[in-house]
Amino acid sequence: MRRRRNVLFVAVACAAVGITAACATAPVDADVTPPVDPDQAVVVADVGATYPFDTPIELASSIVYTRTGNPSGGATVPTAALEEDVSSPDHVVGDGSAASCTPAALASAVRGGGVIVFNCGPAPLTITLDRTLYTCNTHNCAHPWQGGVPVQKMVLDGGGLITLSGADARGIFYANACEEEFGWLTSNCNNHTTPLIVFQNITLTQGNATNGPAGFDGVGGGGGGGAIAMRGGQFKAVNVAFTNNRCITQHSDAGGGAVRLTLSAATHYIVNSTFEGNSCANGGAVSGLHSSIQVLNSIVADNRATGTGASSGLGGNGGGIYGDGNTFHFLVAGTEISGNYADEGGPGIFYVSNDRTGTLTIRDSQVVDNTGEDFYTAPYRDIFFLGASLSVTGSTVE
Repeated sequence: MRRRRNVLFVAVACAAVGITAACATAPVDADVTPPVDPDQAVVVADVGATYPFDTPIELASSIVYTRTGNPSGGATVPTAALEEDVSSPDHVVGDGSAASCTPAALASAVRGGGVIVFNCGPAPLTITLDRTLYTCNTHNCAHPWQGGVPVQKMVLDGGGLITLSGADARGIFYANACEEEFGWLTSNCNNHTTPLIVFQNITLTQGNATNGPAGFDGVGGGGGGGAIAMRGGQFKAVNVAFTNNRCITQHSDAGGGAVRLTLSAATHYIVNSTFEGNSCANGGAVSGLHSSIQVLNSIVADNRATGTGASSGLGGNGGGIYGDGNTFHFLVAGTEISGNYADEGGPGIFYVSNDRTGTLTIRDSQVVDNTGEDFYTAPYRDIFFLGASLSVTGSTVE
């Protein structure tokens, strides 16, 4: 049995992503070499093993995280994934004092999109939200044929000083290309690559998407996304710390303790960011449903998939990163994925392409010391994979 790390997790309720029946494949010999054909990926189980974390431990108030991303990861960051220019903002939240940076002022600024910065004074500041923030698809949330002008992007830059807290009572941010109240751009909402939603140089903590965004449709697939929940459009996080966010504890499909991205035609980017202490039924940190995601020069550590029973039960797949859908592609490069826990499959990364057309690429990364797995894809205990191609280069994967 592998060494198990003594890591404490925040007690949270979370959500999981849709998983195919492949997850219920019967255990086979753990030493079987994986076949060449990825459609025949070997699923193995450590029969009789015992694992920690049967009972989550409530430590949200005592955990302090100091790392932001993995700047020495070395992965090349494409132009589309770089930090956005905020030198000429459209909106400034605050007048120079901490008291002026209210949840209401922030909600008003992000609603219609544009580039947004803060002027809250020189000291670090936590803004405790009394509502879930959202950005509409048009500047006034009306359909284009009613006068709404499509929002191209919303950029929220915390300047390295701002923390947004959901107070463990609500999700932090929600966007949905298919939400009628946000203005439909066309009837084919799932294929819209706008708005581009960017969070950079900021901390998002204690978001809670257990009950979904109040008064809105939600992102589908059971929900999720304690900090960020999006359907359609495009998401980018640069220099963001995601800590202690959560969603529904047990669910066969819901997921994404910190980030949940569903039904997207665009590629999403997570760059030089950190995920620690997040949890959900599936995808303790990140969950993608029919969505391509690149995780570059980041840290995904000590997150937890809280469900049990896999797809035929109540989740428990993907302690760190979870992906499910048809033709979608994951790239993990220059990234450390460690200390994550999943009771079922893929404590580090869980990836299922239902029609076996999707790909998972791991480059120059460390996927180690993730625990709890009941089934996995040999020789990698930290990964469960079903798809067209699994590529691992320059990496250490247990």
